[in-house]
Amino acid sequence: MASAAAAGDGGTLVVGSYQEPTVYDPNHQYSWETYRVDRHIYESLLAEDLSKPAAKGPPDLVPALAESWQVSDDATTFTFHLRRNVKFHDGTDFDAHAVEFNVRRFHDPAFEFYDVKANAFMKAVYGDLKSFEVLDSHTIRYTFNHPFRDFLRMLPQGNYVSGIFSPQALKRYGQDGLAQHATGTGPFRLVTRVHGEKTELARNDQYWGTRAHVERVVFRPITDDATRLAALQAGEIDILTRTPADAVATLTGSGYSVPESAGAGLLYLGWNFRNRFAQQLPVRQAIIQAIDREGLAKTLFKGHALAAYSILNPGNTAFDPKQRDYAYDPEAARRLLAGAGFKDGDIRFTIATDEANQPSIEWIQRDLAKVGIHVDILSQEWLTYTSNLPKLAPEVALTSMEWGFVTPLWVRIVYQGYVVSRGGAELVGLELKEAVETASREVDESKAIAAWQHANGLLQQQAATVPLVSFTRYFTTSAKVRGFNVPAQNWYDLSRVSLSA
Repeated sequence: MASAAAAGDGGTLVVGSYQEPTVYDPNHQYSWETYRVDRHIYESLLAEDLSKPAAKGPPDLVPALAESWQVSDDATTFTFHLRRNVKFHDGTDFDAHAVEFNVRRFHDPAFEFYDVKANAFMKAVYGDLKSFEVLDSHTIRYTFNHPFRDFLRMLPQGNYVSGIFSPQALKRYGQDGLAQHATGTGPFRLVTRVHGEKTELARNDQYWGTRAHVERVVFRPITDDATRLAALQAGEIDILTRTPADAVATLTGSGYSVPESAGAGLLYLGWNFRNRFAQQLPVRQAIIQAIDREGLAKTLFKGHALAAYSILNPGNTAFDPKQRDYAYDPEAARRLLAGAGFKDGDIRFTIATDEANQPSIEWIQRDLAKVGIHVDILSQEWLTYTSNLPKLAPEVALTSMEWGFVTPLWVRIVYQGYVVSRGGAELVGLELKEAVETASREVDESKAIAAWQHANGLLQQQAATVPLVSFTRYFTTSAKVRGFNVPAQNWYDLSRVSLSA
């Protein structure tokens, strides 16, 4: 049962989000702005200690719906002992059979409530799952075909989400209805969602853990930077997401907190290898050499971002600042293009982006023009943009994304999601594929990190992605917000936050 709230607790916390969330179904959702909401509704077997400051490194894994666990020496078998006396928001019991229902939904085609869409979303984590067993009412076991050292770290991640929902809710509302009636075990419960306007959560006073401080949390999607900033300054929101870089100095001088952090994410470009220019290594290398990433970080982001030369972001456990791809050198880029037989104006393609990242793409457009490459920009609002990513037109050579993980398994996710699925596996070579598989199955942590760094080096040699920047001033809080921590992760814990009078 939840502990009592401290004196003075209460009130409504308002968060200004920079994107419209997707859906509040843990097996259907994607995007950080979605997970920043529904991680407070749904919980996984493990959680992360999001009270750990970013400067102290990735958050530690801590018990959540599982009180303890054991991992076999070969990292193929994971046994979890579940927390007792936990209720879903609808009053039904959380136990081993509830977890079994969740797993069978996305893994067992013979299950009555199997969902093809959920299977597609969850395959990156559970595609190699050999078996799931209920050992007793509060003990479960996952067994994988191959070693999967990163499984525990993947459980509380914001994509391929392993949050546990109420089986009764899915039975009642259906596969697509669960998102409108999100029912988990977390410190907050869903009250309402109005697309384009707000998502409102209420404190779960029957929560098994420490009761949240605030009574309600409202997430308001405000996609325009200036409008979102004005809402903060007018006192309409308490926490601002993705702080406009040119406002940091003004905000810090006006009583707001804009904490510095090196998170788990970065802004980068992914290739569409079905584009004829993206298929050529000299062109990919030249494009990277033509982009002034230091200038992008210092000018467009006013120094509140770090130039990125690796897809392994600073918050990743395998990050090595010495691993760098191709340095900024427009003259070398011109020589590469000429050597490949291209003259000024011969190369023309489209970069697709969401609206939030359009200014960065416009910067890149100007840089590439300097080496004779013409870029058209296709900019769309987030939900439209992401829905179109699986069906890219051949004239689109690059797409923007803001993503990243603290685990080096991120390299495999990038390889599968931005190389293999986009037609680039043969182009970048068998050596990279084998390096990713070797690193994925390594059990020893130090050996695994070395293996991931090797795979990352091959990824860099092939110019298989275009890292741009990682942000260092992402959130802003008003003076009345207490207890908000920015961890070395892409989300936060609002159950620890309170509001002063």
